[in-house]
Amino acid sequence: MKKSAPAMNLHNKPGVPRQDNFYPSILESIEEGIVVIGMDKKIIFINKMAKSLIGVQNEIAEGVHCNDIIKTDLCSENCPLDSRDRNSRCTSHFININLYKRSGESASASIPLCLNVAPLNNKDGKMIGIIENFRPMSEAIKVIESLERSNILLAQEKNRIDSFINSLADGVFTVDEKFRFTSFNKGMEKLTGLKEPDVLGLLCSEVLSGDNCGRECPLSHTLKNGYGRANIRERITGKDENTIPVFINTAILKEGPVNKGLIATIRDASEIERLKKEVEGRYQFSNIIGKSERVQQIFELIETLSDTDCTVLIEGESGTGKELVARAIHHESYRRNKPFVKVNCSAIVEGLFESELFGHVQGAFTGAIKDKTGKFELADGGTIFLDEIGEMPLALQSKLLRVIQDMEFERVGDTKIYKVDVRVIAATNRSLQDEIRSKKFREDLYYRLCVVPVTMPPLRERREDIPLLINHFLEKCSMKIPHRQRIIKVTPMALSALMDYHWPGNIRELENAVEHAYIRSKTNRIDLEALPSSVTGKSASAPQVTTAQDEEGAPPAGREDMERFFLEKIIQKYNGNKTRVAKELGVSRTTLWRKLKKHNLVI
Repeated sequence: MKKSAPAMNLHNKPGVPRQDNFYPSILESIEEGIVVIGMDKKIIFINKMAKSLIGVQNEIAEGVHCNDIIKTDLCSENCPLDSRDRNSRCTSHFININLYKRSGESASASIPLCLNVAPLNNKDGKMIGIIENFRPMSEAIKVIESLERSNILLAQEKNRIDSFINSLADGVFTVDEKFRFTSFNKGMEKLTGLKEPDVLGLLCSEVLSGDNCGRECPLSHTLKNGYGRANIRERITGKDENTIPVFINTAILKEGPVNKGLIATIRDASEIERLKKEVEGRYQFSNIIGKSERVQQIFELIETLSDTDCTVLIEGESGTGKELVARAIHHESYRRNKPFVKVNCSAIVEGLFESELFGHVQGAFTGAIKDKTGKFELADGGTIFLDEIGEMPLALQSKLLRVIQDMEFERVGDTKIYKVDVRVIAATNRSLQDEIRSKKFREDLYYRLCVVPVTMPPLRERREDIPLLINHFLEKCSMKIPHRQRIIKVTPMALSALMDYHWPGNIRELENAVEHAYIRSKTNRIDLEALPSSVTGKSASAPQVTTAQDEEGAPPAGREDMERFFLEKIIQKYNGNKTRVAKELGVSRTTLWRKLKKHNLVI
């Protein structure tokens, strides 16, 4: 119904101008009640639907005073025709009222209506009556009541689910697609010491600061690939900056076909880790894996550095895990909740080194179209990791020395002094002593960086760690390629080839070799032919040589069996020479003696 209408000829009633284009049959077909009332409050027109709702189906209502036919909440106090300002009162608007079917009936017989009142004007714009159209609200009220009941049931169901989740010993939390907390159960509160109201809306990485945040985050992996991950080893941060070893399981949180975020369950692994250390010793520390004596010494050094804020220089060949050590040092320190900023010095164009580290202001040089924040400023409060520091230009080394000494710098093209609080960790695969002798590296910068040196051994000097690393990479492959048959075994011939190879690319090359073999293997074990030709020394298409040992001898599945197998191979290789065996293993003769005794081996 229109909000206003022109003058209308309704059955040629007196005083109402004729309008030939008015068709009462149209109004009769509308599924709403329609009543036209003149200024004298007499009904000019009423359609069938209005008669049915009012209860006067068989009576003639035209010409009857409206109060004799219609009884509503509007009639007694707010009748539009009683108002002095009729034009304002009759401006088109919707209201909800009750219609009482006939005079004398109780209020319980009322019908809720949605009523629209609009003025009826003649061609000169003078108000000559009002048009009321209305429809019953019964069905809408039923829907509303049904929704209210459904909401009560949903609220009760949610309370039951919340009670169940909060009764779990494990931690459970949910995040939205931007990884912001949407729930945090009692188990998480007990595990971390944090409260749900304090973390809701915050980023998961900011609150928990896990080992894998920003690199191999199981939540981002789940969101990206569309499937969950199970039993991911992780260490998260609690309320008092304490680290907590946990197992994480993740899944997509759906509402019908729509993704509504992610859900994760967290199981405390503190007791498991403690028992494992007692039984087996510590073979993994903040994603660094190894049981060799030199790696265990690095574990101890990282723990020692956690209480200090000194600069650290990590030396070692490419692929030995220098960045893992840098991240572990950062994560063990009080700066763990602050940024860890990596700078690859070998990947920066020489002319942009200073801008990359310290930033620049607009117009400082050609192409500087806006201000830029440097890496040191981004790392304020946290740690900056200068990888391949030996690649840094000599001219910039003096400025780096100043920053390390005074923790202040200037942006390129600016005179303002910026102060920062940053821990500096540097790494190199070069001999900086040789670089100093060839005048390519400042000696004073070297000693400023090398307050605590950490030397990463190449993989060929820690061969006893190879079985552990292989198992670790097989686990990674099974999660990375979940639809393939899981591989848990390496045949003796394949393991022997992996042990004997000299690994110039170190751990990175070993990981690539294991993934290569995982993809090529068609069974649940890795055979010699699945390994890269660079490892086996054979063409990739060469036929596999199968021996009885390969067919019958199950590969060493357990850690202890693999260690014994490896020791036997090295002893055989050096004809029982203890000195050469110990050197090959990277351990002392005393440690070698303990291992031989442990496995009942005699040289």
